[in-house]
Amino acid sequence: MAKTEKPRFDNLISATSDAFNASAETQEDYNPNTPKMVNHRQSVYRVPLSMVRPDRFQARLILPLTLRKDFYAGKTSWNEVVRNWFELARNDRLIAQEISELTMLGDSLHDTGQIKPVTGQVVNENGHDVFRMLTGERRFWATAIKAVLEGQVTEPYVLALIDNQPTIEKQIAENMAYKALTPVGKARAAARLVLESHQIQPGETESESAFFRRVADVRLDDETRDLLQRTLQMERTYYGRLMKYFELDEKELELADKSEMPERVLREIMQYDRALWSDAVAFYANHEGRTYQDVHAFLERQSGQEIGRKVRIPLDPTTKSARSLRRLLNGIEDLPADDKPGSIADALLGDVDREEARQLVARMETLTAALKQRLESLK
Repeated sequence: MAKTEKPRFDNLISATSDAFNASAETQEDYNPNTPKMVNHRQSVYRVPLSMVRPDRFQARLILPLTLRKDFYAGKTSWNEVVRNWFELARNDRLIAQEISELTMLGDSLHDTGQIKPVTGQVVNENGHDVFRMLTGERRFWATAIKAVLEGQVTEPYVLALIDNQPTIEKQIAENMAYKALTPVGKARAAARLVLESHQIQPGETESESAFFRRVADVRLDDETRDLLQRTLQMERTYYGRLMKYFELDEKELELADKSEMPERVLREIMQYDRALWSDAVAFYANHEGRTYQDVHAFLERQSGQEIGRKVRIPLDPTTKSARSLRRLLNGIEDLPADDKPGSIADALLGDVDREEARQLVARMETLTAALKQRLESLK
């Protein structure tokens, strides 16, 4: 990452005063290297894409790994990146799916306008003012993709709010508002929070995964634990489990993230020999609809531990219900909450009326009494 200086807003405003004084309705040419104010009341700026630098170390990484290094090093433009991205999508269904979603977002931004501005700071990098984006990377790439698909000649832009007090908490909240983070995304978010809280910044040429792995050298203090709980509702035990995912290499992490691999599948893969991880991650990710059981069977075959099993007779409804309840109760400790029984109770009663809630509680009490009675006979 390039060394940065303190934001020089005095220089920026001086260089772009004419543009800043223009009204939102005035359609005049503007310098593609400077933002232009389009809403004085809310301080909304029109920022050219060439001036924008998305955050490399976010919880949700949008740009494919093979395109990231050159783009963030300034060796390729957003236009070149999008065209290369299209080529990758020809042979990768997960990348094609991402492109399709961003294309739909770009169409929506075009039809309804960009209602929500991106946020970030104007900073100086190597003598040039750039807009370092905090939130809104999906809107940035959706705008870029739209511009390439339509063959736009003029420089496209995003609407932006200047945030002079950027925080990782704001960025994580924005990512989670779009949709829930994947397990790998949660691990990145937690690692970034911990590293930032200890003033640990990435090196100039450091990769994303190498930076996140540095969290292994950081000891959690009370303040950091409170930050994790407040921002991600994450306890120390759950945090430790997520940090193990950084034992995967860069490509495995990317594939697990893009395919939204569940925690149960990730944990299952990492219980086997390290040599099997890459194939197992690819096995799950490259075919839509594969499950934990599919991955488990694959790993058993690859490790030579598969054992032929007799055909099972379907379980009766009572046994199936009992086993489902047992899995729920045995899995309570895995829940990322302080009050684990309380969180289950909230989920059970959160969308029922008072009468139905009474019935549920009465049935639980009856079941508890039956369990206690049978427990006595086991002694």
